[in-house]
Amino acid sequence: MATAGDLLFYGTLDGYIKALNSKTGEELWKFKLPSGVIGHPITYKHDGKQYVAIYYGVGGWPGVGLVFDLQDPTAGLGAVGAFKELAHYTQQGGGVMVFAL
Repeated sequence: MATAGDLLFYGTLDGYIKALNSKTGEELWKFKLPSGVIGHPITYKHDGKQYVAIYYGVGGWPGVGLVFDLQDPTAGLGAVGAFKELAHYTQQGGGVMVFAL
């Protein structure tokens, strides 16, 4: 998501929301969320202040690997094999995190 102030926000499956300079690509800021990002960042203004919000919470199909045996690549119909390392970076559960700009 891009802002008028030349900021670019995005989230990662390993649980980071990051802000880049949209002109240079330089990483300006990052924050580790409790779980992997599952939605696109949004921005809104309230009482004259701008905010960025993002959903996090690996569950559903990608989260199958966290529920079943991470050592068995056939558990969860193969999802575990694809997401085996995810447990080192994130946890189950979800929420929305809001940041003021």
